[in-house]
Amino acid sequence: MNMKVKIIGAGSIGNHLAQASRRMGWEVSVVDADPKALERMKNDIYPKRYGAWDDSIKLFTPDKEPKGGFDIIMLGTPPDVRMKLALEALKENPKLLHLEKPLCAPDLKGVDEFRAELRKHPETIVVVGYDNAVGQALEEFAKMLRDKVVGNILTLDVEFREHWRGIFGAHPWLAGPWETYLGYWKRGGGAGGEHSHALHLWRHLAEAAGWDKISDVKSSLAFKKEREAEYDYLTTFLLKTESGKVGRVVQDVITFPVKKWARAQGEKGFIEWVGNASPEGDLLRYQVEGGELIEKIVSKKRPDDFYCETLHYQKLLSGEIKLKDSPLSFERGLEIMKILNKAYGF
Repeated sequence: MNMKVKIIGAGSIGNHLAQASRRMGWEVSVVDADPKALERMKNDIYPKRYGAWDDSIKLFTPDKEPKGGFDIIMLGTPPDVRMKLALEALKENPKLLHLEKPLCAPDLKGVDEFRAELRKHPETIVVVGYDNAVGQALEEFAKMLRDKVVGNILTLDVEFREHWRGIFGAHPWLAGPWETYLGYWKRGGGAGGEHSHALHLWRHLAEAAGWDKISDVKSSLAFKKEREAEYDYLTTFLLKTESGKVGRVVQDVITFPVKKWARAQGEKGFIEWVGNASPEGDLLRYQVEGGELIEKIVSKKRPDDFYCETLHYQKLLSGEIKLKDSPLSFERGLEIMKILNKAYGF
């Protein structure tokens, strides 16, 4: 299935999305308002990450941006400008529109306008880039929950705790959080927005376990000012479903070494995931009561996170997966933003 893809944003995410799309054999065009960002993509980020620049990738500034005829449009821009750009992208009638996570700024500005426009484009599939949920190890985790390998799940915990240094190591052109939206919670940065993977993953795994909808959220946030930046460095959630199931989510930008972890405690045992547990990949660990502890490494490198995402998009476009069943659906991404909206006090 050959696809024409347009990616808005030549930053770290834009490079990942471009490489994953090329791995699929898709045609790729990248647009960025900053010519320096396009130059950095071609001469620095892409060749350093993936071995060499791919000459088939076309680079454009907005004045020369091609419009129309794209099967997929991907927005890898800061969250506080994403809704405005998403509105424009919808008018091009792509088959699939990828919005990077978090969906938008926590004030939800522009969401209602986008949803109104989306109703005029029923054929466009809109997804939010919570790539972890469709990674191989976590897909296995979710299947084990659906199959009730450890019985009914009693509680569920997810943590994404990663110091800023990992993020800024991948963005060496930034001196610190004050130079990017990441340092501003109001723009969709901070631990709440940047590591909302954890909140999204909790919701996804809870659904796989057969839990019903979230009915109550208690949150606690700790903030820090750094130069002109202000962000939550630690964000915690206690979540309760309509039937009384309870779980926990922790997100921070201060923990080193990194801890990306999920655990489901069942009536007959447990299942645990540790992200990037070794250089080889993720760890999946589980034990059924009375049985042996099983541990296995699921092979993965960083580019595979985005390749799994594009594979998922191919299945959505072919009809193999229905949007209502996809953990990356727009509505699921919006559900996470509504939780953050309340946590930040809007």
